[in-house]
Amino acid sequence: TSSTAAFAQQWISIIPGTDAAMMMAMAFVMITEDLHDKGFLDTYTVGFQKFKDYVLGEEDRVPKTPEWAEAICGVPAQTIAELAREYATTKPAALMCGIAPGRTAYGEQYHRAAITLAAMTGNTGRRGGDPGSRSWVGAPRDAYPFMKWGLGLGGKPNPLDETLPTPPGVLPARKNYYRGTGVATQARIADALLTGKAGGYPDDYKLLFIVNTNYPNQYLNINRAVESLKVPEFIVVQEQFMTPAAKFADILLPTNTYMERNDLVVGGATPFYGCMNQAIDSLHESKSHLDIARELAPRLGIHDYIEGSEEDVLRNVVAGSAVPDYDDFRSRGSYKMELPQPHVAFRAHIEDPGANPFPTPSGKIEIYSQVLADMDSPLVPPIPKYVEGWEGPNDPLSAKYPLQLITSHFPGRAHSQFHTLPWLREILPQGVSISTKDAGERGIRDGDPVRVFNDRGEMVVPALVTERIRPGVVDVPQGAWFDPDENGVDRGGCSNVLSKDESSPGGAFPTNTALVQVARA
Repeated sequence: TSSTAAFAQQWISIIPGTDAAMMMAMAFVMITEDLHDKGFLDTYTVGFQKFKDYVLGEEDRVPKTPEWAEAICGVPAQTIAELAREYATTKPAALMCGIAPGRTAYGEQYHRAAITLAAMTGNTGRRGGDPGSRSWVGAPRDAYPFMKWGLGLGGKPNPLDETLPTPPGVLPARKNYYRGTGVATQARIADALLTGKAGGYPDDYKLLFIVNTNYPNQYLNINRAVESLKVPEFIVVQEQFMTPAAKFADILLPTNTYMERNDLVVGGATPFYGCMNQAIDSLHESKSHLDIARELAPRLGIHDYIEGSEEDVLRNVVAGSAVPDYDDFRSRGSYKMELPQPHVAFRAHIEDPGANPFPTPSGKIEIYSQVLADMDSPLVPPIPKYVEGWEGPNDPLSAKYPLQLITSHFPGRAHSQFHTLPWLREILPQGVSISTKDAGERGIRDGDPVRVFNDRGEMVVPALVTERIRPGVVDVPQGAWFDPDENGVDRGGCSNVLSKDESSPGGAFPTNTALVQVARA
């Protein structure tokens, strides 16, 4: 549905959740036509032979041919083969993987397959190539070198990093990713609240403190999330706006804006540090997150939380970063790193593997993972595989709900932020994108109010009839605010009214895996 596709030389329309199948077929073409980089695989990876056996069908007697993939993903076999040849023979080539295909049932296999294809073509650690992963996200993944501050708040390590239990079904290496939830993956917070100890969680939860998130709006299966908010005896929310989450607060702590405090920022893909200088005093009773935490800490018996002023904290965070002079940084408002050469993720690992092993048990790119093999789960295979997800075209539920739902990111919002701006809602209205074919079969015209529904929930939104979406797929962009009427029907167009609160084994947040029906309202 993205307008980006309109500017591409080629748009390959694929059935949501089947990207890994197409990638398996691309690997099949590379292997059978001898287009893969054997030297790179031998030097920098482990386990390719096991992956090769799977792709060629020697493991399960099912060769992962383009024809096999076409039946699954809806992309013509010829297109798959041509793409595989073009990617394998273009040097260098960047397989730039976004997040959306990974936000599906078993979406981790998409990311693993992309990393494998990048290794098969020798594009990892190469300028102009790409490792097939979001390598810029954090320093442990060899991000851009500026994605690192100093010692952090108070200059002390967070004890939760060591003492927090690993949520059920989560790889130990992923534990800190769930630090904000502590005991459940993002998809299972409602389940943890509703079932507690009886559901296998460490405790029955009495208090919920919501900070920096619009729960339940941004979490799966919003109607179940709303039910879960009836369980805690006490809910505290820190917010600037009366969001859907804030409406559930027993105590609402008003937070100030970036204009009312000093802070720091770093870009996600540009070598800049930014300094946010306070413009005005905090309005009314609002306080910064730091001030709220500092006032709560002694009341909770924490007497050594953070020492020093806000200025001391910021100086400490900057200390150890690439910024050479804090006072000059504050005066200028930004600092640009001077990189000796363009940063290439994993360049050092490829140029000098002895001195720079990959952050894996073997020190190499693990196409085969012994850690995953030891888990002995068919849903978490040790090599990348295509694992068919729930609520796809082959699910029996598709007879009742025949359309696959995706929940794209919206140009008028950053998640649920900026939804409160009327002029943005006016020029970029929330609705459901539906293909001309699917709309015609349902007697729907562009702009008609329609029901989008499944067993989990229902909304009424305008239909946006377009040729920019694959037939059989509809899109309700995520982030619109949940606004139920007296019958529980959402009038705000919140996509999570329809999503399923199920986590993929690798931790994927499957917001793009759900079946729905659309009908005239």
